[in-house]
Amino acid sequence: MAKGTKELKQRITGVKNIQQITKAMEMVATQKLKRLQSRADAARPFSSKIQEMVGRLAGSVRSDLSPLLESRETATVANLVVASDKGMCGGYNANLVRFAMATMDTVEDGQPAPNQRLHVLGNKGDVLLRARKRSVDLKYEDVVEKLDYTRVRTIVRELVSDFLEGRVDQLRIIYTAFLSVGRQRPAAVTILPIQPDELIAASATGEGGGPDLDFIIEPDEEALLMELLPKFLEIKVYSAILESLASEFTARRNAMKQATDAADEMIGALKRQYNRARQESITSELLEVSSGAEALK
Repeated sequence: MAKGTKELKQRITGVKNIQQITKAMEMVATQKLKRLQSRADAARPFSSKIQEMVGRLAGSVRSDLSPLLESRETATVANLVVASDKGMCGGYNANLVRFAMATMDTVEDGQPAPNQRLHVLGNKGDVLLRARKRSVDLKYEDVVEKLDYTRVRTIVRELVSDFLEGRVDQLRIIYTAFLSVGRQRPAAVTILPIQPDELIAASATGEGGGPDLDFIIEPDEEALLMELLPKFLEIKVYSAILESLASEFTARRNAMKQATDAADEMIGALKRQYNRARQESITSELLEVSSGAEALK
């Protein structure tokens, strides 16, 4: 076999091996996506309903009932960025980090720029933010895919403690919202201080009527609201993490599918090149045989 055709055959074999890997990763991502999408969809109604309840109650109690409801001058903002631990998911992490930086750099007219603190879930987010010269205050060592509600509750309580003790004046979570299998987008949601007006407006658009409906509440509205506020924050963050995971595996599945399709095209191009080289080699050998036969006459 000629040198050129041998090298082409080796390249075709190498691309096929890579294609097998990308195809397997696509199948794994597809299976995980189904499970994570189910979890995200299951958490969304509960998150929406508890937000509706908090919005209704917050509109009918004293604004100073809880420090979590009180707005203050924003000097320090804590940002919880939810990225991925692994790569091979296209522009998922790069888009999220770019959005996070733009969000942190946005300053309202006439307002002093607040200090920004970064809390990061996911190794890739930490690496990309540090590469862009951003100071990461806390990198959680947890594997995002393995986070359960108990661990999320601990993280939220630590962040709430920073807010209550005055170390931060605002807390927001930056993640990739899972709108559908075909649509995901980075989002930034302020979760502290809790804005009753925004929750009331959101609950007014849901089913079951607006916040003006009267309910019989036991023991009373204030006691119920104080019980709901921590759970509201926990489920809000947990739901955002589930949506981030579903978005991550959607991006990974799409990236691996594109890589598999690109390998198909590359294999086709290499095979055509291999066939041409082989034909040229055979033609060259025939010409040599013919020339040798003519020389012997």
